[in-house]
Amino acid sequence: MRRVLISTGDFSADIHAASLILELKKLDPSLHVTALGGIKLKAVSDVFLKDMVDLDVSGFTQPIKQFFNLKNILLNTVFPLLDPQQLSAVILVDYYGFNIRIAHKAKAMGIPVFYFVSPQVWASRRWRVKSLKKSVSKMLVIFPFEEGLYRSQGVPVEFVGHPLLDQLPNPNGKAPSRTSPIFSFMPGSRVRECDRHIPLMCAALERLQERWPNLKARMFAADNLSDAYYKKFKGMEDFEWVRGNDLNKRLESTVIVTASGTATLENALLGLPMVVVYQMSWLTYWLARWLIRVPYISMPNLLAKKELVPEFVQYKATPRSITRAIEMILTQPQRLEGMVRELIQLREQLGQPGAYARAAQSIYKSL
Repeated sequence: MRRVLISTGDFSADIHAASLILELKKLDPSLHVTALGGIKLKAVSDVFLKDMVDLDVSGFTQPIKQFFNLKNILLNTVFPLLDPQQLSAVILVDYYGFNIRIAHKAKAMGIPVFYFVSPQVWASRRWRVKSLKKSVSKMLVIFPFEEGLYRSQGVPVEFVGHPLLDQLPNPNGKAPSRTSPIFSFMPGSRVRECDRHIPLMCAALERLQERWPNLKARMFAADNLSDAYYKKFKGMEDFEWVRGNDLNKRLESTVIVTASGTATLENALLGLPMVVVYQMSWLTYWLARWLIRVPYISMPNLLAKKELVPEFVQYKATPRSITRAIEMILTQPQRLEGMVRELIQLREQLGQPGAYARAAQSIYKSL
């Protein structure tokens, strides 16, 4: 029986990890999976060790605060399982700071290590490529430019395509209605980012209601956060709540105000106009400004190599800036149609559907 250990700690990466395991089990129904991750990965694993998504460790400061907790998980939960006689492979999905420790240990013991969904080394901390080269048997990347980056550094790599192409329908390409607008708000999935973004979005909605009295407002609530959590924010009664990833509801949106993250690329591939915002602690912000070497925070703009969609970070993310950006989009029909068209064209850069199946095949051939 083949046995694998898979590890991740982010909400979106948990979805990728679970989908990858489902494809691996199609190739080998007897595959035994031990996992650290979130609720999606727990549902498809044979042994679930720890809910890492619930720990909400992200950014620059949280790993420091959680250092001893994470170290304890590694030393007492993960490392004792790294036995080359028992494990056929270790599969890591994003979540670099934690997963690279597992990679170091597993590779040193002779266990093959596969890394699916690369950490964003192209955005900051490129020196991480050297650690990955020493510790990873193969990188399975989801953006085409990542393949060239790793190959140039001598890292075994394969571009498998982007998983979102399997999950999202083809857009209709029509510019949305501007007369009876539906504004959707996506504040993120982590407590700390929602704590900052929801009050900002509620305040933005007040201004938008003055401009468009007949608007509809939808708040897309993450499955991992409770109703009680959302209800504590003033102004939430003005939103229609949408739980989970209801694509039909999202596709009805005129404009989406979204936190930076996977949702920005999802919206782009659906051809949905958006305004991107992100706020963080000031310490994290200044560290990010020092480390990050890309001009934009949202993937649509990075892929387009220009500010295709408006984005506002930290002190620039205000109710007024959000409202003005939406007004500029909706009062200029040609700009709106052009944005929709260019967003849809980004699909062409991301390969073909079947990313999970290709990644699973690549791993399975090496087991």
